[in-house]
Amino acid sequence: MLPTTPPPTTPNALLAGVSRRSLLKAAGVGGLLAVAGGGWVFRALRGFGPAKAGYFVFDELEADVVEQLARACFPGAPEWPFSADEIGVARFVDLYVSQLYPDMQGLFRTLLRAANLSTVPTHGAALRALPEAERLKVWKAWGQSSIAVRRAGYQAVTFAMHLGYFEDDRVRAAGQLTRGCDLSKMPKRPDLWSMVTSSRPSP
Repeated sequence: MLPTTPPPTTPNALLAGVSRRSLLKAAGVGGLLAVAGGGWVFRALRGFGPAKAGYFVFDELEADVVEQLARACFPGAPEWPFSADEIGVARFVDLYVSQLYPDMQGLFRTLLRAANLSTVPTHGAALRALPEAERLKVWKAWGQSSIAVRRAGYQAVTFAMHLGYFEDDRVRAAGQLTRGCDLSKMPKRPDLWSMVTSSRPSP
């Protein structure tokens, strides 16, 4: 069964105490602050739009950032049995984030926007617009960064993406994952999708 509240290594713990200044530093946009006085950059990071159709939280930009990261991490055969799009990793991450407290949702969304802007000074383009191989290289560099906020951000997003990918029955079957918390044969086993949709009132 997938958790509706995150364990200690998820965004709540990893990103606790992250400030506006540290997020801007993590995004690598310090140079832009001198030009724009910080206002434009922070509005770009926090200018949330309405949820994309079919999503609970992420707007068009945020959904695309997660989709592009997921595609780079899970491109499909031959490295992976299924692609991120086949599994629906981005929609799972959005669903996972929808179960966090509102302030953590905002922080997660700000993190995605910061990551997306981080490559503008260094690559001349947003992260989501980079070629897949370069996008993956940049994202992995976040995981090895000397900046703690970048490492925490990488862990938070990667945790959610991996959770969505490896909890899919097709992936588990392809990888012969039958130990641990394998619930594939449990009748009427609960999952995050059913728990969330059943708890939401009908329109």
